[in-house]
Order: sequence, then structure tokens, then C-alpha cells
Amino acid sequence: MINREIYQKDPAIRKLVNEGVASVNDEKTKQALAVLRYELETFVCNGQYKKGIETILETYLKNIGQAQQPAAWVSGFYGSGKSHLVKMLRALWTDTPFEDEATARGVADLPLPIPDLLKELSTESKRHGGLHAASGTLGAGASGSVRLALLRIIFKSADLPELYPVTRFVMWLKSEGIYDDVKKYLEQNGHSWQEELDNFYVAEGLQEALVHVKPNLFSPPPACAEILSHQYPLVQDVSSDEMVRAIRQALSKNGVFPLTLIVLDEIQQYIGEDSQRSQDVQEVVEACCKNIGSKLFFVGTGQTALSGTSNLKRFEGRFTIRIELSDADVDEVIRKVILAKNAAANLPIKQVMQTNLGEIARHLSGTTIGHRQDDINFFVQDYPLLPVRRRFWENTLRVLDQTGTESQLRNQLTMVHKAIQTNLEKALGHVVPADYLYFDSAEKLLQSHILPRKVHEKTMSWYNGSSDERLAARACGLVFLINKLSGSNNEIGIKATVDTLADLMVEDLSSGSSILRSRLPGLLDKCELLMRVGDEYRIQTEESAAWNDEFQNQHSLLASQVHRIEAERNDRIRGKFKELADKLSLVQGRSKVVRDINLVFDSQLPAGHDKKIYVWVRDGWSIDESSVRAEALQAGSHSPTIFVFIPRRSADDMRHQLIEYKAASATLDIRGVPNTPEGMEARAAMETIQQRADGKIKDLMDDAFSGSRVFQSGGNEIVGNDLRMMVLEAAENSLRRLYLQFEMADHAGWDKVYSQAKLGSPDALKAVADGGKSENNPVCKAIRNFVAGGKKGLEIRGHFEDAPFGWSRDAVDGGLQVLLVDGILRAHDERGKLIDPKGLERKAIGKATFKVESDTVTTEQRIQIRKLLQRTGISAIQGEELSAVPLFLSKMQDLANRAGGDAPRPKLPDASLLGEIGQMAGNSQLLALYNHRESIGQAFEDWNGLAGQIDDRWPSWLSLQELLKLSGGIETADEIRSQARAIEDQRLLLTDPDPVLPLVKSLEDVLRRELAACNQGYKAELESLAAQLEDDSSWQKLSEEKRSEIQQSCGIAAAEAQTVGTQEDLIKALQKHPLKAWKDRIDALPRRFDCARELAAKELEPKAQTVSIPRRTLSSEGEIEIWIEEVADQLRKALRKGPVVIR
Repeated sequence: MINREIYQKDPAIRKLVNEGVASVNDEKTKQALAVLRYELETFVCNGQYKKGIETILETYLKNIGQAQQPAAWVSGFYGSGKSHLVKMLRALWTDTPFEDEATARGVADLPLPIPDLLKELSTESKRHGGLHAASGTLGAGASGSVRLALLRIIFKSADLPELYPVTRFVMWLKSEGIYDDVKKYLEQNGHSWQEELDNFYVAEGLQEALVHVKPNLFSPPPACAEILSHQYPLVQDVSSDEMVRAIRQALSKNGVFPLTLIVLDEIQQYIGEDSQRSQDVQEVVEACCKNIGSKLFFVGTGQTALSGTSNLKRFEGRFTIRIELSDADVDEVIRKVILAKNAAANLPIKQVMQTNLGEIARHLSGTTIGHRQDDINFFVQDYPLLPVRRRFWENTLRVLDQTGTESQLRNQLTMVHKAIQTNLEKALGHVVPADYLYFDSAEKLLQSHILPRKVHEKTMSWYNGSSDERLAARACGLVFLINKLSGSNNEIGIKATVDTLADLMVEDLSSGSSILRSRLPGLLDKCELLMRVGDEYRIQTEESAAWNDEFQNQHSLLASQVHRIEAERNDRIRGKFKELADKLSLVQGRSKVVRDINLVFDSQLPAGHDKKIYVWVRDGWSIDESSVRAEALQAGSHSPTIFVFIPRRSADDMRHQLIEYKAASATLDIRGVPNTPEGMEARAAMETIQQRADGKIKDLMDDAFSGSRVFQSGGNEIVGNDLRMMVLEAAENSLRRLYLQFEMADHAGWDKVYSQAKLGSPDALKAVADGGKSENNPVCKAIRNFVAGGKKGLEIRGHFEDAPFGWSRDAVDGGLQVLLVDGILRAHDERGKLIDPKGLERKAIGKATFKVESDTVTTEQRIQIRKLLQRTGISAIQGEELSAVPLFLSKMQDLANRAGGDAPRPKLPDASLLGEIGQMAGNSQLLALYNHRESIGQAFEDWNGLAGQIDDRWPSWLSLQELLKLSGGIETADEIRSQARAIEDQRLLLTDPDPVLPLVKSLEDVLRRELAACNQGYKAELESLAAQLEDDSSWQKLSEEKRSEIQQSCGIAAAEAQTVGTQEDLIKALQKHPLKAWKDRIDALPRRFDCARELAAKELEPKAQTVSIPRRTLSSEGEIEIWIEEVADQLRKALRKGPVVIR
């Protein structure tokens, strides 16, 4: 049996009609429909393809009748078949018909329940206006406007012009019922309907047709062109409302919108990095879904999931249906479309593959793409391709393709289709070699400047030469591909060795690769295109030769520069140990104090090494193990230092790999980054040398570190298999040596002690299980003894956080706060001002100065102090008296300020004692209060009495001042003003009897009499003038309404009733009409009544007319006389008609 006989359809005859390219559009040409039919016939609706279509249909059907539909997002790498899937969905949605009356749903092989869901969709469509689908890419639409781009897609699907204004025009023709008439007229007169629309604004035939059909609107033709340009202008964008309206108008039939699918392919490619485009697409989809409702469903595609980029994240709320395609879906398509076998071939293929399983299983062993156990399940389906080689192709294609398109489904389909045609006539058991990819891609790789021209020319020439030349060409092609793959993806672990090449090149499985393994070394070693690096082959060009020469030069230099190699080795030892130490977490005690581990790599320990934990790291290249052990023993059992020794292992191999690494690194630095394919290939080769040397150095370092020894000071060795855990154990031992007094303050409750003490709690130490007094607590006692005559908070913290204490910051701060609250310590800020214990923030502790209180206050004294505080309404509990003193002093000072002041009040009392006490601090301040408690208490009584008297009499004084201001000009008030001045000058406010109130009463009486006299005079004059007005003949002829209007206009008002019973009423009356203003009010009355008489007379006269006299420039007396005569004549004529007003 030969390979041609195994396929369901002969690959030589069967063609890929679409070349593997699924174009998502609404083309309806004969060719487009033929391609669509082929795609439907070969559609493999399994896996994610089946799940995707099923999910979309189920979701749509479930949401018909809801407010709106969600949208679907189809994602997958380049080549996963996204476009193919959505194109099939679009065809199945409307059941696209073909010339032979077959339809999409009948042509495609669809698994259940998809046929049932499509039937249900058709049933629903009969009640909802039919089915419609539109598809395309936004990038093919109007640039700059997503709305116009979407409209182009939809218009095209509805057989409308793609241009927005032209479609509006066509839809207007249809709405007017003249579409067929205009089209018929055009065609009868030799015009093409489509060409006329394409030339819409300058289409003379179209204009003639419109004039003919609608002469009243479009006549003559020039006016027709103007009307079209004005009514249907070319636009750069439209609003969302206009877009939605146009969609409804384009797709609705008889006013009913159909069940509509809109497919937008490659949305992600259209958006790219443009956030504005992303926002525009989101707004367009949202506007359509919200305004059109649940009959509309969007499907979009992109390479990544919506969470993959910031520009796509904004779609997550709308595109809630997620369909992600994978490699498995692509593989299944290839197996069913290209590699499908006939039933008779299955057993022979299986037998051949089983017979040669040993050969196949060793291919690319040791790499991540080598043979896998589950490959056996696909042997028959993939034959004549081997799964190992398919993985090699897939990974290599992704590396070679800089645009991200070569690994697409269409290219894989095409490549596999062509590849299997190369061995159709060979016997069963012959497989496609992996070097096929090179020769299939060589031209494209050359054009994209990935493949050096020399390599291309030589391999193509040799391929057509002798047997050895052909084999060399194939090997060189594979070396090129492997170099590219390994240079970009080190994790695969593939190298261009003889074994790798033989594995990938073998064609006849029964013959195996042994012959190739024997032939290849001789051919490759003398091949001018290759160079050998260890057991690996690389492409050799002039550029790579130059790189290799530089590498050898650097290699020779480094071999003689021992110091450079030692420096690199030491740096790596230090770096590796630091990396290990960074992962160490050293926490001590119940208080969980984090401790630092300090590394030392020098030949001597630093000064003060007995105050911290140091890990002294030495290696076998600089010292021997016995010397390190002796130094550890000599350090003594009290030292916290840890000694680490890393043995010297594989020294020669380490030196060689370090030279390789440094030589490759130097070569890379010197040669830089080339800009030619050959240079880039050479650089990639050098990077591989560098990376491999680096990897081997790390392996050697791991081996050396695995033999490390750890010694505690005093000579005791820490035994174990994990260096990190050994160092950690030693460090924990060192903690106990270093912080001998740590246990004293090791409690997790010190943070609560601080918090409660700051609130003034007298029993804050209960949080660390101590119910006694602070002076007896060991932590507080130690802090008090250290503070003594005074210490900064920073110094106190440093002392107790360092050895031999090692206390937590919480313990130190908590102890300080308790001592402050108990009055044992006091704290001052940087300016020497006493700090209230409750107001001391932790961030200020370091800058504060703490001192031990020298004075003591007894319990009896504190009781008396609290009694004094209570006189001002301040309550203080035992131990908190000091914190209440500032408020007490402030209240007393306020009381002193109220007991005197500006005249006529008494002078302010002497409150200097309060200031003196305020300058004191701590217990000294409390004792001062105690010693002066009687005088301060008496002062409180005196000041409180004075303040009360002032408060009682002060309102009367203010009233007197206000009344005196309002009494200006009254002689009888002068005596009272004189007495008020005497009260102020002599500060007599508090004398008895009250001197102010009688003056207020007397002045009120005077002012009331004056106000009553004024009001009476005003009233008499008003009544007299009103009587005269009543006798006026004109006034008598007016109506009451007109009289009231004139009186209001002239300001004539009746006399107001005076309300002056209370002091407040009196002051308001005087403020409204001051005494000095009454004479003016009375004097104004005659003028106001004259005004009323004049207005009454005018009301009875005929209406005056306005006459404008002529303006003229006069230059002589004669001209004056002429002008006067003209004016007089004009006025005489006017007077015959009534009174004249001259303008």
C-alpha cells in the first residue's frame, strides 16, 4: 500500500478552495458562494466550535423578549479558526441558499442540538419579522468613524449602498414609492443604476431621472444637484441616534425589525493600542443593544480574552458570552479536513506505527516537544506526519513569524495539505521529514530578511545536487530552524546535534535513523555553512565567523587573567548566598520581633560584630575548612556570629565555564546588536553559548552549596541537608546568645499597654498580665533607671532595642507611656514645652526628652487638688490630675477676664499667679496648685461674683448707649449724657444702688414725649392739607381709585400709629423716623399735595400730542425768521388737535 491510497479523498486532486482563509464579509458573488459552500462542507463542528455556536444560539433564544441581548466574544491565537467559526454562524443564521437550492444548514454536518436550535430560531423569526445577518470588519469601513463603519457593514448586508448619504437617498426613494420609477427611467436611458449611485453627487442621469419622476421638486437639473448635495451631504460621522435610526430603517420590513446577528471580525486588530477606538466601539455596541433591544445580537472576535488588555476590559460588561478556541480545535480541523483516512487504511497504519514505536519514541527525547505517551492515540490520524514533528513545526512557526500570522489555521491547513503531497507515491511507513518546513518557507524567510541570502542560495542549490549535497541542504535547513527555535525558547531544550537532526530527518521508519547518524557527522563537519560549538551545529556565515574569532580571542585573554575569573566566581557565590538569605525570615519570641541577618564575605569581621547577628561566609577557594572550624571554636560560645563554609568542588570545570560565560558576554558587548539577518543569527548563537555556560555554572554552584558546612561560634556544627534551614537554626541559637534580657519584655500585649496608657488608664499593664504598680514592673523599672537625669526618646529606644535587650518597639513605647501617665516620668518637646502624656504621639517619641520626676505628690494632696479642679466643673480621676491642669488654668483666666475690663467695668483682677503655675511642669505644677489652693479658691469666689454683677448690669449700659445715640439734638437729654460719662470715667458700673437703670428710664420718658409731639405736628399738617385738596374742583372729579394712585405717586401717606410701649418698640420707632427727620417730613407735605393737584388737572386735560420740530443749521437772521415761521405754522396746525408736547 502506498500513501496515496490511505486518504478518503486524494490530496493531489482535492483542493483547498479558500486556501485556508475564511473571509468574513457579505459578498454574494458566484465565487464567494462557492467558497462558502466549500467551507460549510468541510466545517468541523466539534469541540469549542460546537460549544460556541450552541451557546450563542441558546443565549439568543432565551433572551428574545427581554430588554436586550448580551454579546459574544470569540477569542483564540492566530490560526485558531475564529473567523471560520463566525462565518459559519452567519451562514447558518440565515440558512444561506445556493444555486442548486441547497442551503447552508443542509450542507453543513451539524451535531445535535444545533439543528434543533436553528429550527427554533426559524420558528421565532416567523413571529418577529424574519432573520437577518451582517458581517464584516470595522477596518474595512469608514476610517475615523466606528458608527459609519458599522453602517457600511449593515447597509451592504441589506443590498444598500455602503455610503451613508446615498443609502439615506435610496431609502427616501422607497418611502416615496418612486424607487422603481427612477431606476427604470435610468435603465431605459442607457444608464447603470449602480454607476449612478457610485457617482451620486455628479450623476447627470440620476438627476434627469429625478426631474422626470418628481418635476415639482427636482426642476431644473442644476437645482436637482444642489438639492441632493444639501439634503444628503457627505459626513465624517453621525450621532448614535442617527446610526440607530438608520439601522432600523435599513433592516425593518413593514415596520418590524428582524432577528438580527451582527458579526464584527478582528475587533482587537482594529482597536490595537488606540483607547479612543476602544471607547467608540463600546459606545456603538451599547447604543445598538439598548435602543434596538433583544432582537439584535453582536459577535466580536479577537486574539485574546477580554481581560487580556486594558482596551478590551471595557467590553467585559457587554460581551458576557466568552468562547475561547485552542490548539486542539485546530488539530481536529486538520485531521478531519486534510488528513482524513479511509477505513481500510486504519489497521495497516496502526501496525506500521506500532512496529516502529521504538524509533519514534526516542525522537527529541529530553526536550519538551519530544514523544509523549498520548501521541499513540493520534498516530493514525496524523500520519504521514509525526506528532513530534508537528509540535516542532508549530513552535518554530511562531518564532519565525514576526507578524503573528504564520501559525494561523489557514497556513497550517495549506502547509499540511502541500506536505502530504510530497510522499503520496511512497510506501506506507514513509513520513514527512521535519525539514519540509524549511524548504516550504525559505522564499518567505528570505524576503522578510530572516534567512541569510547565502544560506538560501546554497541550500537551494545543494537540494537539487548529489545525494550528499541534498542531505547537507536538508541538515542545514534544519540547523537554521533549530537555531532559531532554541534562541527564542530556551525552555524547549532542543539543540542542533546529530541525534536531533537524524530524529527529524528520517523518512522511512522501518530503516530507522542509524544510517543518518553515521552519515551526518562527516558531511556537517566539512560543510561551509556550519560551525560546530561543542556537540551542537550552528549556521556559519562571514558574520558568525567574525563573532567566533572575537569569542576565541576573549577566551584566550581570560585564561591568563585569573583575577577576573576569581571575581566572577566570588560575585556568583555572594549573589547566590544573598538570594538564599533574602528568603530567611527570622522572628523572635511571642512579641514576634523581626531580626536582621547580616552577611559578611570579607576576610575579617566588622567592628561591633558582637552586637548583631553576622553570617560569615567563606569558600574553599580562599580558605580551608579546618581554618574556618578553628575560627568558630576560638570565637567562643557567647558570640552570636555564624560561620559558613562552601567547599571547592569541580574547580577546573567551574573555571572553564566561567571563562566561556565571560568570553561570550564580552563578545556580545563588543559586537553589539547587528542589523543584518546574518549578524542577528551570530548574536543568537553567542547568546546560546552564554546561556548554556551560565546554566552549567549555576549547576556547579548548586553542587558546591550542597556541601556547605555551618558552625555556631564555639565550634558546634549545625547538621542538615538544607543550607537555608541550617543557617536559620544557627541564627535562632544566636538570638538567644545576643539578647540575654529579651524574655523580660517578650509579650504580645505591649501594643495594648501603650494604647490604654495613652488614654490615661491607670491599669494599662494588665495587658501584659501585670496588675501591680509601674515602679515594680521590670520593664518600666529598667527604663526609669536608664532615663535618670534625662534621655531623648531615640536614645531610649536604641538602648533597649539593641543587645542585650532586643525589646520590641511596642515594649519600649508602652513602658514609657505607663511611666508618663503615672507621673514617674515627664516629657518635653524640642522647645522644652511640657507634653501632655495623652497628647504624645508615637512619631514624636524619638524627638521628645524624658526626665524622672524629682517631686512627689501624696494621695492627700491629690485629693485637695481635685477638689480645687471641681470648683470650675472639672472632674479628674486619681493619677490624671496633671492632664486636667491646663484646662483649669484656662477656665480661671477666662473668669478673671470676665471680672473686669474696659470702663465702666472695674479694672481686670491680678491673675499673674495663673501664668506662673502654667510655666511649671509635672509634679511641680501640681504642688504649686496645692500650695496656693486657698488663694486660688478665694479668687474664684471673688471673680465669679464680679463676673455675675457685670453680666447683670451690662445690658442696661448698652441700652443707655443706644438711646443716647437716638436722642441727639434734645436738650433735656444732655444732663443724662453727662451722668453716663461720669459713670464711665469713674468705672461706677457696679456701685450701689445701680446708677445706670434710672438714667435709662428717664431717657425713655423724654424720648417718648418728643416722639409724640413730632407725630402730632405731622398729623395736624397732613389733615389741613388734605382738606384743601378735597376742595379742589379737579380732585373732586376723579374716582377714588385714581385719587389713591395719585396720592401714592406723590408720597402722601396717612399718619402712622406709634407703638412705643417697650424699650425695644421705642428704639425701633426712633430708628425708623429719627427725631431730626420729623421737621423735614412735615416741611415736605405741601409739595406733595401740590403734586397731587397738578396730576389731577392733567388727568382732566385732553391727551397731549408730541411734535418734533425740524432741525436746521442757521447762518443769518433771515433764516431764523423763516425757520420760526415754519415752526409756528406746524404748531398751530397741531394745536387744533389738542395739547402739544414739543420734542
